[in-house]
Amino acid sequence: MTLTQVLVTAAAFIVAGIAKGAIGMGLPPIALALMSFAVPLESAIAMMVVPSMATNIWQAIYGRGFVRLLARFRTMAAASVAALIFVAVAFGQLGSPKAAAWVGVILVIYAGLALTAWRPAVSRATERWANPLIGAASGAVAGITGVAAVPFLPYMQSLDIDRHDLVQALGIMFIFIIGALTVALAIQGAFTPTNLLGGIAAIAPTFAGVWLGQKARHAVSPETFRRIFLIGLFIVGLQMARSLL
Repeated sequence: MTLTQVLVTAAAFIVAGIAKGAIGMGLPPIALALMSFAVPLESAIAMMVVPSMATNIWQAIYGRGFVRLLARFRTMAAASVAALIFVAVAFGQLGSPKAAAWVGVILVIYAGLALTAWRPAVSRATERWANPLIGAASGAVAGITGVAAVPFLPYMQSLDIDRHDLVQALGIMFIFIIGALTVALAIQGAFTPTNLLGGIAAIAPTFAGVWLGQKARHAVSPETFRRIFLIGLFIVGLQMARSLL
């Protein structure tokens, strides 16, 4: 990697780590969006796997609801893993820039609507059948784009769930999704010594960002937290969609 690529990658993971710690999501799309200025997409996805998995493990155990939340979202996790691996292997388009751009458009539309008075809500009873459907759809999207954002993140934001439980639940779900993504990338032959070492080196700046983000999350009100979450989605969506312009 060139010096420019190293600096861009380090900055990308610090910024993505801050988002991860503050709102519980955003590491893959933000890191990929920023790295895309200097690093090929397939290499960026491969480098994202190690720090993303490390932060998700920490996020999943950072709280007291691990077993309860795992039981609540187990069908979503299973469906997302199965769909991701199937789509990635069947279509062989993992990391397609055009597909990722359209995911960005969807994120922009969702965040723009949610920042208005519109408030979607999903009841606990609805979760019984909606969780596996959302998991399958999100896994299918991730099997092409490398990003599990739609419809997963808008759906999670619409649930009746405490904000700290939401962050922990996102960590649990991303462990399964990133694990499946790792398998798909390995099948595709995307891992090289260079991007594996790059991913390991990215752990330190990522956790520095996560620490800063967690401090911010505990210092803000629930409504501020929600707005940060949605504005983050909007910005990420704009960056992902820029190739369509």
